[in-house]
Amino acid sequence: MEMTPKKSSNKWLIGVGIGCGGLVLIGIIIVIGGYLFVRNATQGFRESDELMKSVTAKYGRIEDYCPDPGGAIPSGRLEVFLAVREAAAPARAKLEESLDALMKSRDAAGARDRSPGGVFQALKTGVGLVPQISDFLKSRTQALLSKEMGAGEYCYLYVVAYYSWLKKTPMDGTGLEFRGPGRDSTDPDDQDALAVSKDMHLMRIHRLVLPMLQCQLAKLGPRPAGGPQDKWRQALNAEVKAMEADRYRLPWQDGVPAEIGDSFRPFGDRLESAFSRMADLFEVSANQRLASGRRKD
Repeated sequence: MEMTPKKSSNKWLIGVGIGCGGLVLIGIIIVIGGYLFVRNATQGFRESDELMKSVTAKYGRIEDYCPDPGGAIPSGRLEVFLAVREAAAPARAKLEESLDALMKSRDAAGARDRSPGGVFQALKTGVGLVPQISDFLKSRTQALLSKEMGAGEYCYLYVVAYYSWLKKTPMDGTGLEFRGPGRDSTDPDDQDALAVSKDMHLMRIHRLVLPMLQCQLAKLGPRPAGGPQDKWRQALNAEVKAMEADRYRLPWQDGVPAEIGDSFRPFGDRLESAFSRMADLFEVSANQRLASGRRKD
């Protein structure tokens, strides 16, 4: 059905994750495309970009990371992962504080503003967070270099630890709630915006992690049925097939095998305390353009 220009404009905004629910979500701006527009606006982004290029040159693209074929995660690598998160914690805390202030300001504003002027004013407000975002990305990328961990390994551990094992919900943080004074959670445009934004984020995670599991399965190789790793092999093979059939599926979303769960369990409290609901949206997607790319094969 043909849409009027006004409706088309609304749908375009929904498509990039803005919607009509008041103040724009800064996380959606960053993840879906605004990052590409503003990344050169601060020295922090430029420095972060250069650092990420160094990480990629040393450790390869995110998608090229291949987890241990046996499934278990060495405790030493989890210590490094937590050390990276600890090193970035001060910058992450400042970002959380700014995001929280933005959310409170948005809710205090109350009335919905569907006009183009209102949308772009919201965009301007969101871009005001760029320095805190760039500082966080720079701090985390510097930590990857200093602690000797690639972006692919960090991405894998983050996704499997927080989304698969601890069952955190992607995009459950900043600004994804078009609720509060003057907002109607049942508004179709808001619901469309949320659905499109979440789908795009899930596809990014899927696109990054599926090649890792495929590589893990390939390295495990075929073994006779009933072998010592047969149960793990069957589980990994089934998960790869499930992800190949569903581009929105998170890895191990139905539960992690014992090999993975046993690796995380001694670190459970530390992983939980290192998680940030507010900054979660920036952990997997931000900077990924410089650390990932299309496969040549």
